[in-house]
Amino acid sequence: MKKTVFLLLFLGVSFQVSDYQNQTRKSEKTILSELLSDSIHFGFGSEKLWSATSADNWGFVRQSATWARGNSGIIDNLILALKNAGYFNNPTASRTDVLSNVNLSGFGSSTLTIKINTPTANVASTAYAGNKTFNHFLEIKKTGASTPSLQLFFDDPNTTLGNDGALVYYRLVDFGNPQFANVGDVITESYTGNDSIYGTKFQTYTWRNGPENSSWISKHGRVVLTEVDSGRQLCFRSVVRLSFTKLKEINPSNTTALDQLKSTCQTAQSTSGDNIYYTLAYMQKFDSPFQTTAKASFTTSANRTETICNIPTSSFPGANLSYGIFNISGYVTDQLNADQVPTNYPSPTVGGSDFMSVDEAFNRTYVAAGASISGQASLGVVKQYEETSKTYLDAFDGSAQNLTFK
Repeated sequence: MKKTVFLLLFLGVSFQVSDYQNQTRKSEKTILSELLSDSIHFGFGSEKLWSATSADNWGFVRQSATWARGNSGIIDNLILALKNAGYFNNPTASRTDVLSNVNLSGFGSSTLTIKINTPTANVASTAYAGNKTFNHFLEIKKTGASTPSLQLFFDDPNTTLGNDGALVYYRLVDFGNPQFANVGDVITESYTGNDSIYGTKFQTYTWRNGPENSSWISKHGRVVLTEVDSGRQLCFRSVVRLSFTKLKEINPSNTTALDQLKSTCQTAQSTSGDNIYYTLAYMQKFDSPFQTTAKASFTTSANRTETICNIPTSSFPGANLSYGIFNISGYVTDQLNADQVPTNYPSPTVGGSDFMSVDEAFNRTYVAAGASISGQASLGVVKQYEETSKTYLDAFDGSAQNLTFK
């Protein structure tokens, strides 16, 4: 049974962030081509999600910090590319450019639409209620395509805080990386803003229509990131929906073990159906050696229970939720009780005035918007950008829920 629980795979992603400060003076079209090409170079691969006490434990934790920091930079880098191309030299001037046949690395010939101080109204998102109006807009569309490859909406080229924030959509299959060739029509939405509770930046990534193959094994998912503790820690929360049938297609040699896991989870949780949900929360220090404390679980029901899939620990002690710890070298150890986590790591149980403990972050994950969490009165109810409930993820089966190009 222990091997059964630890055989799933998950997508590990890393995004490359480039330095644009040394650009020389070139034509607008050339500099846009070069700067935007650098901004949209991505790379990712598959990592094991969880395996018992080995160097590849908790693969998503090992990759996701790199992914989180890199992906949060894509908005900043795209905006910086526009700044370096001169689009904000006159910060109050309105401007609309449609540039055809711009050669972007990976995309090839593309059409760029850029609107500066030309508001785009009625922009809806999965991350906030109602609509917002954004002052600036960038769109990349491959020449001849009917669907954009990327759209970016933002208010202020100097900050994503204290205003409507910044919103980006992208379609990875268009990015020209061979590793993206089989990701299908998955669309990712990322929204950046600030939360008055923390006063610092948060970012949420939401995707739907994942192909559920070896390149991208989840169907739908969301990641919520918050810079907390006065910028000294990263709070990471995520839920992804996986399918037993698709996991068996990806890993046919594990069919028996996956069938056993499915049967055990459904019996313990009185559920049916083909889906299993992976829930993860961790706190990571930004200073080297980037010490991290994480907690994760699986469920097939609408509730996240105190053991994996509510499996009794009397029949399987490994089902008990525990903590894993990581540093700059990756996995350190796992299956720790709270009092076994070293004191120089983020605390499993003790938070601060502007940050959550690992338990507090975990308890705020896999719940619906508007829910009140016991012991978290100062944080208020779960906000729309934080929602990671089963109902929320499953609704993508029949609706875009505003996760679509505008």
